[in-house]
Amino acid sequence: MKYAVISDIHGNLEALNAVLKDIKKRRADVIVCLGDVVGYYPDPGRCIELITDHANLCVAGNHDYAAIGMTDTSSFTYYALAAIEWTRERLTKDDKEYLMALPLTFEHDDLFFTHSSPAEPSKFSYVLPDNEESVFNAFKNLTHRISFIGHTHWPSILSKEADEIILHSGSSIEIREECSYLINVGSVGQPRDYDPRSCYALYDTKKKTLSLRRIKYNYRVTQKKIRENNLPAFLAERLEKGR
Repeated sequence: MKYAVISDIHGNLEALNAVLKDIKKRRADVIVCLGDVVGYYPDPGRCIELITDHANLCVAGNHDYAAIGMTDTSSFTYYALAAIEWTRERLTKDDKEYLMALPLTFEHDDLFFTHSSPAEPSKFSYVLPDNEESVFNAFKNLTHRISFIGHTHWPSILSKEADEIILHSGSSIEIREECSYLINVGSVGQPRDYDPRSCYALYDTKKKTLSLRRIKYNYRVTQKKIRENNLPAFLAERLEKGR
């Protein structure tokens, strides 16, 4: 069984189409979305439609809930809030009902999926590899051997054996029975690790391999749409810088 796990699309249609094309090429059996389908970029409705058509499972992200008034936005940056307000005005009734029905967590085939830290999914806390407290707290609350998250837009593979937690430097690993794993699948629509390419995770249960795949897309098309829709210019600029 091959799982493709995507996250943080944020209304970026060009990025999502490129990733879905690669997923099809890799012949994934199951597509899981870890939320933030909307927010920031100009195609929220079309992205919801594609996730509805292609994803087998989807959980809610903080921007998904923010777009329908289901979570506090006081911690949002000016750019995030401006984009959410723009998005709210363009969601259809069906779009809103879809987002409202998304769960915070999902368990499937002994795997755990949520948008943010497994410690408190409803609080949308970050798990940052350079923040020991957030990492320890996340691992302390793991209920499955392999858990997938997003939210930070920064891909990472963390594993724990006995009392040792390791941040893997490579983009692919072999899954070992004696370890537990916390995988941040990065972002499809707004990478922030100084690599402008989209990112998603591919997990092969038969081969017991996991890889973080980087996919190029035409971000200049997205940038043009951002400007045409009078969204903040910074949102366009950051796409080509990957930050």
